[in-house]
Amino acid sequence: MLLQIITICISVVNKCQRERVNKMAWRDLVFGVSAIPALAMACESPVLQGDLQGKFDASGEICFELPTLGENYVSATLVGVTDAHLLDDKNRRLRTLVDAGPVDGEQTLLFALPVNQPSTLVLKGKEGGRWRFQWRIGETSSLARTQSLDPISPTLQRVLHELAAGGNTDAFWRTRKAQGTPMVEPVDADHKRITFLWRGARNNVFILGSPAGDHDPLFRLGQSDIWFRSYVVPADTVMQYKLAPDVPRVEGTPRDQRRAILVSAQADPLNPRSLSATGSDRWNRSSLLALDPTRYCTTEALSRPLNHGSLSRQMLRSERLGNSREVAIYRPRMAQPARWTLLLFDGKTYQDEYHIANLLDGLIARHLLPPVNVVFIDSLDHARRAKELPPNPDFADFMAHELLPWLRQQGVALQRQKTVLAGSSYGGLASSWVALRYPRLFGNVLSLSGSYWWAPKGEAPGWLTQQYQQSPRYPVRFWLQAGRFETHGPNGGIYRNTLDFEKVLRDKGYQVSFHPSSGGHDYAVWCEALVQGMRDFTGVKSIRR
Repeated sequence: MLLQIITICISVVNKCQRERVNKMAWRDLVFGVSAIPALAMACESPVLQGDLQGKFDASGEICFELPTLGENYVSATLVGVTDAHLLDDKNRRLRTLVDAGPVDGEQTLLFALPVNQPSTLVLKGKEGGRWRFQWRIGETSSLARTQSLDPISPTLQRVLHELAAGGNTDAFWRTRKAQGTPMVEPVDADHKRITFLWRGARNNVFILGSPAGDHDPLFRLGQSDIWFRSYVVPADTVMQYKLAPDVPRVEGTPRDQRRAILVSAQADPLNPRSLSATGSDRWNRSSLLALDPTRYCTTEALSRPLNHGSLSRQMLRSERLGNSREVAIYRPRMAQPARWTLLLFDGKTYQDEYHIANLLDGLIARHLLPPVNVVFIDSLDHARRAKELPPNPDFADFMAHELLPWLRQQGVALQRQKTVLAGSSYGGLASSWVALRYPRLFGNVLSLSGSYWWAPKGEAPGWLTQQYQQSPRYPVRFWLQAGRFETHGPNGGIYRNTLDFEKVLRDKGYQVSFHPSSGGHDYAVWCEALVQGMRDFTGVKSIRR
């Protein structure tokens, strides 16, 4: 293995790509007398790894020239970095790795460098703020998961016969380019067959977000360039997905290998439909499959500007949690203040990537929803989200004793009967937990794919369900959603755990309803359910979309 050198510089990106600085100059510039002793690590093994730290200078920027490798993967942790971008040798952005993260955040990343091409990693942060970059880079090969299967799709059966007669796949791909993917074929009045497709992978393709609720492999059609997998799904299915070609073999645990799908997971190149920002690179964009045309959360509805309300963003410091987070507040422009307030966890994702305020703004303006204030509560980074949202007394106290008084200072009137706690996954779990801790403040829970399988270490699964079973009944209403595709995972999967939670609530005498969705664990489903849930809570009986 040739020695690989990672050269680090503190200048702007163009300068970073031109210059080489010697060890002493680099060390004095970045770290001063307390610097680590070496500029870079030369490794003779397939794995390059290191741990560097320092302070951002006045530019708030630092860049790393990365090695030129064959097939590879990078596992990295960034601390104190708000933005991270991978650039090619012409200074063009290849991939956004971190976008507007918290100043004190920790980000864990999996990605790949361009094969046999130089690249640069640019990190940005707060001037004078401390940063840390830990990484492991490995040359590798893709998993050998080539599997053949006779297709059940009539279209693919015809292609297989044409290939056996000496034909090729060109006409098939021309049709797919014109009609888009996945390929949809009728089954019966209530079901359709969808076939996910990829062209030309070497050794494997996986689907992230499959209707089976797992990272399913695609099959190769004979020896052709067609990779496929078919599912029969309900005719009203709505879901997001990514495809991951040539997932690399990685070192580590089985969980590490499973997570390696994130290295190459990307939008379907033949599917132009997406709910998130169209300007995102393909790795940061999910593709949309929407068989039901009567939806609230269309790309058009989410992309409309805020014409009838306002959105403000402020930082809120929590003494209980020891951190600060962005809280964005949407207010409809009405003659009278909105009586309803929606408190939404993972708020930065819901608004910055999916523009939920823009969607609700349009519904309110068309009198399809009553006026609703929406409070978008940022969850910071993965580590703190996993600590705060699963039942955490300090987080519930933050909601009751810090967030609510602060909202009143901002002029957001709160009535328990018209306050809705909402969130997805851990956020759905948190909604039910905070309501249990403070039922006198929060009267409604809108739970989307809630993680009711969760339990503290050493406890039985379904801990929060058991807490509700053992507690008095409180005056809280519940609107629970789970996806029909969420049948894998801890304790039988989210769908089953949500049903168990609903049964306990119903047996206790709570006002509760369960709403299954033909979809999985993603924002396309949660967006639709969020609107449906707010419609039910606010008493709107009929909405034309």
